[in-house]
Amino acid sequence: RRCVQETDQRRVHGDIAMAEKLARIFGTEEDKVNCPFYYKIGACRHGDRCTRLHNKPLLSQTIIIPHMYENPPAAVAFSEGTKVPEEALKEAVRHFEDFYEEVFIEMCKYGELEEMSVCDNVGDHLMGNVYAKYYREEDAKSALTALNGRYYAGRIIHCEYSPVTDFHVARCRQYDDGTCTRGGYCNYMHLKHVSRTFKKSLFRQMYDDFPEYRRRRGQQVLIQLAPVLLTEVQQIYNSNFHCQSF
Repeated sequence: RRCVQETDQRRVHGDIAMAEKLARIFGTEEDKVNCPFYYKIGACRHGDRCTRLHNKPLLSQTIIIPHMYENPPAAVAFSEGTKVPEEALKEAVRHFEDFYEEVFIEMCKYGELEEMSVCDNVGDHLMGNVYAKYYREEDAKSALTALNGRYYAGRIIHCEYSPVTDFHVARCRQYDDGTCTRGGYCNYMHLKHVSRTFKKSLFRQMYDDFPEYRRRRGQQVLIQLAPVLLTEVQQIYNSNFHCQSF
């Protein structure tokens, strides 16, 4: 009986160790089952031909609209390292900002946006991808339901949930530093630049148009803090009661 118990314990410890290893390597290069690129950036250059699994989330804070933004030729040439006239670049920036503002305002109708990003890559799996991250999963669901099947610029919109919730992991840090040698075909996100002033003005407009978003998030914070505050009050009360008893 003792030998059986020891065997069972070893088996349990082995299962726990295996589970911990699988959890540690999930979505990394060591993971031979799940695609690390799809997990990190919500897209894979191999598409359906990938030998690893693309675990598409059933629900997420982030939705993706693949290939929604069409870069002007000047922007594509610039991303590939070609020298482009300054006036053409300025026109490309205006083109993008008009697009970004239009889509941002539309996305806000379905809930409070936390972040919206557009890929500047020229690889087929990332080109023109728009990622919209909401504070609440139910708002992302509302956006996905409302946008799927609609048309933008004469093309039908196909929305889906994205596993990306941390754009710091998904984006190419070398691109941000200006040192990426892979250019527009890099497999990590090259996110189009949005000036801080422009982005602030859009978020300000969102809260002006939908003041309930700010109030709702404030209420959620209070709900999350309530148990902590209650515990602290109880501790203070118990401490005072203990002092008075002496």
